[in-house]
Amino acid sequence: KGLVKTQVKEQVSRILPRVEESVNATVEAEVLTRSSHSFRTSYAVAADLSEMELKKILIEKMEGNRQPRVQANLQKGLNLDNSLPMSLLT
Repeated sequence: KGLVKTQVKEQVSRILPRVEESVNATVEAEVLTRSSHSFRTSYAVAADLSEMELKKILIEKMEGNRQPRVQANLQKGLNLDNSLPMSLLT
């Protein structure tokens, strides 16, 4: 019985470092894969966010440009109303 225990301990002490190396290599590879994927995901999110921000800026610019045109058209309409004789307005 004692001889079997000794033999098992010897084999375990020889096998255990190999198992640890294999497990560490597998874990390392998984961590690298996940961190690489996480980086790509973060980059994609940042790119999408930048695109959304640019679209928002563009929409704000377009709306800003539209406001003066609307005001100019209202002013033209008001000027037209003021230049017409009162008999045409009633």
